[in-house]
Parts: sequence; structure tokens; C-alpha cells
Amino acid sequence: MGRYWLAGRLGSGGQGVVYEAYGEAGERVAVKVPRVDDPASRARLAREAAAAQRVASFCTARIIEVRTDVARPYIVSEYVPGPNLRQVIAEAGPYRDDALLRLAIGAATALTAIHQAEVVHRDLKPDNIILSSDGPRVIDFGVARETGPTTTGPIMGTPAYMAPEVLAGRGATAAADVWAWGLVVLFAASGRDAVQGEDPAALMTAVLDLRPDVGGLTEPLAALVTAALARDPADRPAARDLLLALLGDVEGDRLLDEGGNAAAPLAGTADPDLGAIAEELFEELSEDERAVAPDVFLRMVGDDDTIRQVPREELAGAEAVDSLLALYGAAGLVTAEESAYTLARPALINAWPRLRQWVADNRQGLPVHRRLTEAARFWDDHGRKPGDLLHGSNLDRTLRWAATERRDITLLDLERAFLDAAAGQARSRSRRRALLAAALAVLLVAALGALGLAEYRRGISDRQRDEATARSLALRAAGLRETDPRRSMLLSVAAYRLAPSLPETRGALYESLSQPVVDSFADPHASPDTVYALSQDGGTLAAVLNGRVRLWDVRTHNQIRAFAGVSTTVRKAALSPDLRTLALQDDRDVRLWDVSTGRPTGGGFAVGAEEAQPDDMVFDRSGRLLAVPESIYATRWWDLASRTRLQAGSGAGLDVVNTDHSMGIVFTTGEGRAELWDLRGRKRLHAPWLPLKEDFERAEFSSDGRILVLITTVSDETRLLVRRVPSGELVAQYSGEATAWLAFSTRFLAHWSNLGELVVRRRSDAHVVMERKLRELPDGLRIDEADRALRVITDGGRIYTLDISYLFDESVTAGAPGNIGLLGPDGRILAIGTDSGTRLWDVRDDRQIAAPVRGRANVLAFSADGRRVAAANTAGRHVRVVDAVSGRMLVLFEVSDRRATGVDGVAFSPDGGTLAVSPTGLDGTLPVELRSLKTGSVTAADVRSGGAMTFRPDGKLLVTGPVPELLDLANGARRPQPEGLGSLSSPYAFRPDGGLAAFSGSGRISLWDAGLTSAVGDLPTAGESEFLVWSPDGRTLASYEFGDRIRLWDVPSRQPLGVVFDGLMEYGFGATASMAFSADGRTLYSATPEGVVRGHPLDGEQAAAAVCARAGRAMTPQEQQRHLPEIQRAEVCG
Repeated sequence: MGRYWLAGRLGSGGQGVVYEAYGEAGERVAVKVPRVDDPASRARLAREAAAAQRVASFCTARIIEVRTDVARPYIVSEYVPGPNLRQVIAEAGPYRDDALLRLAIGAATALTAIHQAEVVHRDLKPDNIILSSDGPRVIDFGVARETGPTTTGPIMGTPAYMAPEVLAGRGATAAADVWAWGLVVLFAASGRDAVQGEDPAALMTAVLDLRPDVGGLTEPLAALVTAALARDPADRPAARDLLLALLGDVEGDRLLDEGGNAAAPLAGTADPDLGAIAEELFEELSEDERAVAPDVFLRMVGDDDTIRQVPREELAGAEAVDSLLALYGAAGLVTAEESAYTLARPALINAWPRLRQWVADNRQGLPVHRRLTEAARFWDDHGRKPGDLLHGSNLDRTLRWAATERRDITLLDLERAFLDAAAGQARSRSRRRALLAAALAVLLVAALGALGLAEYRRGISDRQRDEATARSLALRAAGLRETDPRRSMLLSVAAYRLAPSLPETRGALYESLSQPVVDSFADPHASPDTVYALSQDGGTLAAVLNGRVRLWDVRTHNQIRAFAGVSTTVRKAALSPDLRTLALQDDRDVRLWDVSTGRPTGGGFAVGAEEAQPDDMVFDRSGRLLAVPESIYATRWWDLASRTRLQAGSGAGLDVVNTDHSMGIVFTTGEGRAELWDLRGRKRLHAPWLPLKEDFERAEFSSDGRILVLITTVSDETRLLVRRVPSGELVAQYSGEATAWLAFSTRFLAHWSNLGELVVRRRSDAHVVMERKLRELPDGLRIDEADRALRVITDGGRIYTLDISYLFDESVTAGAPGNIGLLGPDGRILAIGTDSGTRLWDVRDDRQIAAPVRGRANVLAFSADGRRVAAANTAGRHVRVVDAVSGRMLVLFEVSDRRATGVDGVAFSPDGGTLAVSPTGLDGTLPVELRSLKTGSVTAADVRSGGAMTFRPDGKLLVTGPVPELLDLANGARRPQPEGLGSLSSPYAFRPDGGLAAFSGSGRISLWDAGLTSAVGDLPTAGESEFLVWSPDGRTLASYEFGDRIRLWDVPSRQPLGVVFDGLMEYGFGATASMAFSADGRTLYSATPEGVVRGHPLDGEQAAAAVCARAGRAMTPQEQQRHLPEIQRAEVCG
């Protein structure tokens, strides 16, 4: 249509058809093709379109171009992505309160802009209001007309939203749009059309009898809707008057701006354009699929950027083409009909920048290739006759393109055979032409190289289609992990149910099990002016805006209470621990409100909040005290029963008070050292350990009052100190940026900064158990031990719930962060090396195996059958070999090298008969000793270990050292290091059958052949590996990474399976932790040096069940219809 490519029909009606389209530069637009029957209607369209172009784009879709001088006139407007109001209400239900008000403001703003341009819309209805990413927008000016005293002519618009005078044939004025505005507001508030009826008589009766039900509307909206639906158009307010009444006293020049700003938060979810969809799918493609994509899509482009059908035999080559077509077919971008493929939407050529560039790069050659394809097919279909071959200049041009100019297109075997035959015939006809043809043929052969492709299988199976859809679902799930985590989990299960054998779908399940964010709730009425209060467990959110309070259940996302009448200038809010009282501080004072009745309790007290006050207002854990910000420098505690401010014996206000109100601290009044006060005895306690007042930032007592956490800043260095009170004994200290705020629970202490860094510590020993960079800047944090969750509220009213249940996992046997924990080969037995000895624990039977083996141990190794464990010490010469089943000591020996002062590595041979020992001395590592456990004989090897060692499963090769060295055990000689191995490091591990070895490298895990002569591939990593282990079948590789993340790969496909566990640490336990697969490979066990053993389900069905349990709900029918219409037969989470 002109310079626009149509992509699909958006809607149609009596006035014309509206299409989604794309311009030459890929810009997305809406094109309306009105129905024009005669020259008069064409002229009228030209006048009205010109008038519509004058409309300022406030909450409207801008008119870009109007063409009435062509055979089929059309109007091009800005494309507004998003669902329309009718769709939103059908899915989410009617609007309430602020959302309804914002919709009314947005529609009134649009009408004001339209009427200012002296235009009448004439078809305002829910279907023509789009909820875009920047708020509601009114679209479809295809029936808009210039205003006059009365805009007469044929009746246009939607009957259910026509004013009485329009239905009566008297024509439409701006007042008719105002009538429609009133009906739109009623629809948004109720979810149904206020005027209903099929035939004109019934409609007219319904309009004349209309008594608008505005009982559910608040003022001023109720009065304005009533006025807008007055039968007499003269009694209806103008759109500008509506907007002024909704916004309040706004100056004329700023009216439209203010209307747009007020409506903007009512945003919808934008639907992606064709190019975005195509590019998202492209990013999901495998390397092989990406390689064939240009050829596949360019073959679907015809002359002048039209589309062409491509027969299946023209897309021959590799399986990658089948999966590519299936993926884009499932997304509706490619269609198949009778074994031929074509672009479903011609506009994709312009809409997708990547395809647009491919076409531009090949524009001169595409016609040449088309002629070649058609000629080769004709030649083949008609018996490959010499007379059907290209010759003369056509052959020269085609050979030149194929040999020197061709890009992105791979010649088929048929096309190549055709050119070979044509070139051969040319050589036999003319020596001169033969020289040219031969030269071009040589270039062609060089260009083609060894790219001969096998014929593709014909047709696409149901399995391939399901796999393509499953990949798409897994990709969508990945994009929702933080913004909509529950839906992300459900989509992951859906992907797996559809194609359980794909690495991508299994990986989506594992990522769903490890994703930290398990829920995300956003205040649907969020505004920059909203003031929030989060309950102490983070389960309830109070939102205060424009004199109205709403309370939300964060877990269920349901509104549980609402009331009005509070101050419109509230700046601080706090919820009591029992959720019965809401404290609100405005610019005058503090008032308490009974949440159950929505009424105030008593009068105001304390002082008002300053606009720049950074501190929060908070209740203490008893709910009897309230900390009230009184200035930008100080917060004071108030007793709510007496409405009096708490004071120290000196009369100074208290900055910090403990739980039983027996102790308090003063640090914002006076000078010198901060003061610790006995509040019952009203005397100051001796506390020289407190910092100077000028260095004090924050402080908070623990729930039992025994611990005080202080934040100080000295010489621009921020420190966090944890002390016991009243003794001041230092428990822990931390220096860094993440020390701006505090949160306590019974077990944990959290502190975080305005840089978004979150640190969680155990209160028992102040050990860091979680470190995370938050997605958004935090405005508050709650630790909910009952739900085993962390809830983070952001400035915009969104609450992220993080799963911290793993922090509650108990140790199976005593351990500590400085120990080492090693699991046996099938995860059955855990060995913990400590300063006092080695503890053995039967994980399956949950019991200790005999008494601990005496002797310090920080170096451990299990035999291949898991029946023996070797224990050594980096600061001692002794090595102990213990029966792992009974705990009985089998062998105790000293290393032979007299220079040795310790042992930093041990490893059993596959048959268990030899133990490789790596001694260390004052000058570093010493030669590895190979000790026969049967005879006690020792052989010194010509390699050094440095801690890392492993035998190849056949027992003929030993790999040692942080930079791998190789020892040939058949002759005891050190093998030369193959090229590339020196850039790798430990850890390393052989596949159970010895056919592959995995080595850690920078940003990758490198796979090597069995003989360690050359690398065979890489697995890209996101973190540094500390421990590697193969599954029993050798198909899966697990890596324990820095930060306590466990990442998996499907080795045959080289595809990542994602992170199955994320400990959310910056460094983590590192090499002191370990992993082991169960004997059947269905579970991966991990163990920490603290003695915590976790089982991670890898079996697809078990993982899917765990994800469903984590999601906590099934997929709703609306979600099924919206996200999974193509797999409605699949059970997701029942």
C-alpha cells in the first residue's frame, strides 16, 4: 500500500479495514483503507483526514500520511502497540479507583486534543482505546470529521456508543464524543456495555431509557459521567471541562500535558512487532540453524521485495533447515502449503532489520539467482536436455555471480550441476568462451569448497513442530524469570511437557528450580506520589495515594482492604506488626488509623515529615513504640499508649531502643561519644566501644536485644559492626558499600546499599550466607522466616520475593566454613575433613559411620567404588586410608620424601590398588608419589601436583597439577604437553568411559579426546569452575562454580542446561564443596564443608513436579489461551 508493506489485518467494520504495516525503514504503522464509493465521499475523506492531521498527539495516535489521490485511498497513523480496553477488561476484570480515574483522564485528554483541532472522532469505544506502554491512547480517526454547527452525513460509528441525537439522524457534534466517553467509563467500571441490543429499534430504546448506574464510581467521576450522558447534547460538558474537573486547577497551556502525565501509569503490555519476534527467534537458533537462515529466507524473497513460494526440494541440505522452518512456522512467520514454504507476512522483509540487511546485501544477485533456480528446475523436470542450459551472456553473468559476488546463498546440488553442465557445454562450443567459463567455474568450485549438502528429509514431523514451539516457550520463560516468575515457571513446565527430550526444555526446568525470584507483585495503581508501608514479614503492603489507602496481600496479589479519608499530603507510612494499625505522617503530624474500620484512633501527635526526610517511620516489634522522623538528621521514638516521646535520663530524644524498652542509644543529640542508656534506671551506661556521634550513621537492636548492629562512616569508609550489649564484645565487622540499611530476623541479619548490593549474614556467627546484586534499587527489605523468603520493595511499589529456603537446610553432620566436604561417587557417603579428624556420614540412611577418624584432614579422596576414603593434611606428613562403610582404619603411612611438610592432594587409581600422593615442602610442591596400597611400595613420578590429580578410567594415565601435566603410567614417563592444554587448569574430570575429559579454562570448559592429544569442543561458562563431575551415562557435565552455582551441560549437543542451584554468593565455598550424581543419574547431590547435603532433581518428571510446587498454582485458562493456544492439549501443572 504505497510505500508500506501490509503485515496483517487489525480490524474491519462498516467504514473500512485497518492493517498493521511496515515502512521502508521498518517502522511499524497502522494503515486504514476506508470504503469510498463516489467522488463526493473521496473529497469528504480528504477534508476530514486533513483535519485529523491537525490533532495534537496527546493520548492519541498521530496521523502520519493521508493519500486520497490514489485508486485505493488510505490513512497511515502511528501504530500503538498493546491490547485494547475491551481485551484488558475481559482478561483482568473491571477497573477500580485510580485505574478507572486514569482511564477517564486519558480518554478526556484525547478528546480535548481532538476537539481543539475542530474534529469529531465519532467512534470512541473500548475497542478504539489502546493500553500502550505509555498509557491509554485513542486510535482510529478513520471516521473522524471536521466539526460544524452539526456534522451531518451518513451515520458512522458503533451503534452501542452513539449518542441519541446521532441515532436520530441529527448528526454528530463534539457532544456525541462526550456521550461515548461516559459509556466508555461505565464499561471500564463494570466490564459490560451499558447500552445493549441488536436491532436499531432496541438500541434506540436502550439509549432513550438509559439510566446510568454510577453507584460504583467515586467523585468527581460519578457526577461527570452522569453529566456526559445527558440526553440533550447542550447539557453535556465539553471534553475540556471534563479534563479540568478530573485534574483540578491546571493552567490552560499545561492541560494536555498534565492529562497525558496523569494517565501514563495506566500502561499495558506492548505486543512485539514482527521484527522483534523474528529476531528473538533468531537469537534462539543453534549455530547450524543460524548458518542456513540467510539462504532459507532469501529464497522466499521475490522480485521487488515480493514474496515467493519455495518448494521443499529447493531447501535441501541439513536437518537445521527443518528445525528452522518449524520454529518460525510455530511463531506464524512462515507458512507451509503442499510442501512449499513462504513468508506468512510480506512485511517481514522490511520489519526485520536482519532480513532487510540480507536483502540489501544481495539485491543485485537475487534476480540472477531466481533465474538460475527456475532454469535449473526446468532443465531437471524436462530430462536435462542440453538445449535447456544457459548460454551466452546469461551464463557468463550467472557464473560470475555464483563465483565472485554470491553472499549468504548456498547453491543446491541441482543448481551446481546445472552450472557445471552449462559451463561444460560452453567449453565445447567456443575456445574463447571456454576460457571464460573455465575460469569462472574454477572460482565457483573454490567458492563452494566442500559445501555439498545431503538432501533434506521431506516434510516436517509433528515432533519437530512441537520442539520448535517448546523452544519458543522456553525462551519466553527465560524472559519472565524476574518480572513474572510464577508464569515463567509454568511456561517452563509447558515447554518440557511438549518436548521433554530437548536440552532447552530440561534446562528451562532446572533454571526454574534455581531462579532466586519466585514472585513479583506490583501495585497496580502505582504512582510517583504513592507512599508505601510494608509489614514486618513483607506479606502485606499498604499503599497511600490521594487520600486513599489500599492494603494488598503480597502472596496472593489480592486487595484485602481499602478506605479513604486520610490526608492527601502523606509522606511516611508504617504498619504495626499485628497489621491492625497504620501510622501516617503528613506535613503536619502523625495519625494512627484502625485498619479494620478505616477510622482514625485519636488525634495527631509528633511533627510533620519534611520532603527530603530519608528515614522511614517504623513500629518496633511490640507495636507499642513508633519511630518518627522529626528532621533530616534525627528520628525519635514515641510511646503510642501515652503519645509521649521517649527520652534518655538527660532529656535527649532516643535514636535507638531495644525490644523490651530497657535500653536506648542517643547519637544525634550533642557531641562526643554516642550514649548508651539504661531506660528503667534512667542512667547512662559505660560504653567506650560506641563510636563518636559524628561518625554514627545507623543502629538497630536484634529482636532479643542482645546484639547491636552499628553502621559508621570514618574518613569516607563505611563499616558495619556487630556487638553484644551491654559488654560491647565485637562479633563481626564488615567494610564496604553494602552497609546503608539493616533488617533483622531470628536467624539472619541483612544489610544493603543504595548501589543495590544485598548481604545476608547468619546471626549465630555473622558468616555471610548470601550476596546478591539486586535488579532494582531497594527501598526496603523484609526477612520472612515463616515463608523462608526475602521480600524486597522498590521505589516504584514492586515487591520481589526471593526464595531463601536453602539457607534453612540443616547440616547432616558437624562442619564449618573452613573445612572440606567431599561426597562419594554416588552421593551415598559424605566425608567432612576438620581440624580434629574426618567424619563419615551415610547420607541415604542419615547416620554417622563409626567415630570420627582422628587426625587433622583438609585433603580428601574417595576410591572409584566409594568404599575407601583417603585423608591427609597440608600441614602434616601422614596419610590415612579408611574403610568408608565401617569407618575402620585400613592404612596409615608417611610420605616418603623427607623434604615433605604436608600433603596437598591424593587420588585413587581406578582399581583402588594405587594411591597417588602429592607432597609439599618448604620450597613448594614435590614429585608425586605412587604408593601401592597392597605392598606399600612407592614410586616417585616425574610430575608435580599442586593439589589436583585424577586418573583416566583405564588407569593408564594420570593428570596432575593446576596446569595439567600428564604421566604415562605404562612406562612411568612424563608425556609432552599437547598444544592448548597449557592454557587450561584444574579442576578436570574424565567421562566415566574415559572417552572425553573436561578441563576448566578461561570463560569455558574445554573437552578433549581420550588420549588428551587435542581439544574436541568447548562449553561456554559464566563463572569459574571449582569442581567438575560427569553423570554415569556421560551425557551430562556438572560444574560447581564460584558463587556456589551449579551449572549443567548436555554434552552430546554442547547445549547448556542452565543453573540447577544458585547459592547467591560472590565467592562461595569454592573447591571445599563437592558434587556427585546418584547411581541412576536422576539426582545430583551437592555438599558444603558445613555438612549441608542437597539433592537436586534432574529427572524431568521430578523436576517438573518440583517446579509446579514452587510456582504454587496451575495455569489459568486465560493464561493458557494467551500464551499456549497451540498446546491446549498439554497438561501443565494440574
